Amino acid sequence: MTSTNVSSARPAAPRTRVTIVGGGLSGISQAIQLRRQLGSRIDLTIIEKEHAAGGTWLNSTWPGAGVDIPIHLYSLYSDPKSDWSHVFADQEQVLGYLNECIEKHDLLDSFIFDTEYVSSTWDAISQTHTLTLRPTKSPGDPSSTYTHTTDILISANGPLSTPLIPQIAGLEKFRGVAFHNLHWRRVTTQNQADFNFTFENKRIAVIGNGSSAIQLIPGLASTPGVQLTQYIRSGGYYFPKHNTPIPSYKQFLYRYLPFVRYLYRYELFTAHNDRWKTRNDGDADGHDETEKVLLDYLRRTAPEEYLEALMPRYPLGCKRPAYDAGWLTSLHLPNVTLNSVGIASITETSLIDTTGKEFPADVIVFATGSDVARHGVGLNVGLYGEDGVELREFWKEIGGPQSYRGLAVPGFPNYFMTLGPNAIAGSWGYTIGNQTTVIARLIKEMLELGIGSLQPDRSYFDAHNAEIQEKLDGSTMNSKACSNWWRIGGRGRLSVPNPLDAIGLWKATRTTDWAHWVALAKPFPNADGDKEKPIAKRIDVDRELKRRRTRQTVQGTVLLAAIGGSALYWSNLGWPLYLKPVW
Repeated sequence: MTSTNVSSARPAAPRTRVTIVGGGLSGISQAIQLRRQLGSRIDLTIIEKEHAAGGTWLNSTWPGAGVDIPIHLYSLYSDPKSDWSHVFADQEQVLGYLNECIEKHDLLDSFIFDTEYVSSTWDAISQTHTLTLRPTKSPGDPSSTYTHTTDILISANGPLSTPLIPQIAGLEKFRGVAFHNLHWRRVTTQNQADFNFTFENKRIAVIGNGSSAIQLIPGLASTPGVQLTQYIRSGGYYFPKHNTPIPSYKQFLYRYLPFVRYLYRYELFTAHNDRWKTRNDGDADGHDETEKVLLDYLRRTAPEEYLEALMPRYPLGCKRPAYDAGWLTSLHLPNVTLNSVGIASITETSLIDTTGKEFPADVIVFATGSDVARHGVGLNVGLYGEDGVELREFWKEIGGPQSYRGLAVPGFPNYFMTLGPNAIAGSWGYTIGNQTTVIARLIKEMLELGIGSLQPDRSYFDAHNAEIQEKLDGSTMNSKACSNWWRIGGRGRLSVPNPLDAIGLWKATRTTDWAHWVALAKPFPNADGDKEKPIAKRIDVDRELKRRRTRQTVQGTVLLAAIGGSALYWSNLGWPLYLKPVW
């Protein structure tokens, strides 16, 4: 007869459930930081609406797509890569790198693909978020939705998650192919037998002259048979993009002497950090030295007939400058035309500008940017916090998207944003690395201190945002001379940039100032035993930490006293042979 041994050990405590919405660069970075700091203490889920990870880098497959920040600076500082072949990596290389990170940190099983976030509600009793999710393959079927409950919700939906398409009269009548460049992969990889899509021999209209537009135009312009017209509203500042190869000997040094790679990255970091520092001359009429250099480059490179249209009428920093890798040269081609008078309307087969001139078109590419200032700063539509308040409506009431340190919002417990309002300081890549590290640390501290829910204190939140706007008020970012995607509607409240540079952001977030947070313990029934109205005691974290340090000091003192007392006792009594000191 065999017997079965039953363990008497207590069952393991349930792991804290953490859900990330978004599987792009910021979502992957957040998952890595959570794995590094919390390991198996959490149950991690990553919701991704596409069929694979990568976010923008999965869909941005237009010709010339790539980073416009040196890749050694853009890549995650948690996962440096030594063998980048060029200073600026292309889309395929960046996507491959992100997939390598997923494999390295064993994150693939945490993904739920082809699933989109619909809404989320907060339950103060259980201190959980309940998400409503929907498979992307049946977006029009409300019965296909299902729920997912999590203890902590993190928004990593990405700044480019909501494309902006201008409202142009007649657009809905256009019979050709019209799409935003962020949907490039979806449009150009459809079943060729059914769609038969090709750019060859097409009349193409490209609307916009930001970073994406000037990346994709040279490739389209060189496609056989293409006639291309680019529509712009204003000129701009353009840095020449020299994508030089990284020699193999440098790649060798970066791999086997990592400090050399660190020094190179630090050099890039300081250069970009200095460039980001806020200029407080938002309405300056004169040009500084950098502006003069860029304007000289524009005059030397662009066709003379387009110079007047391409000249910026605002100070450097009012808009994010783009990097030119052949676009200005492509404007010299006989099959490329620049139109700066504006689009009045669109017909079934053409675009009509404000002078009445008609331009027949088969394809319209909207390279018109994203709604970063309103929807690229964290999930807010359908996200409900305390008392059923929707974050989108809360932001409207207070004048626009705001957050504490770009991380969280009062009234929305256990909800964090990797790139929340006014988070961006220095490069995107650095900010993502900093913010995801801080969020992981906050969650770790919650677990260690027994915190059930965490949110910013409203008074500190208000003071923090008033200070941000005051510091940004006179900067070039807030210049009324231009419209930019850092502000709501192009000219409203600045909700994207942070007045701090990258070093300042690190200093401001390297430790948790608990006076700025409201930390609640897990709730318990009130005196009447009413479970529907529980009491959640506020934790004085600073006092708790002080109490723990005092207890540790007392315990250490008692231990040392016991050891000292024992030594004194045996020295007076005479040491037994087996305890006799060797000294």
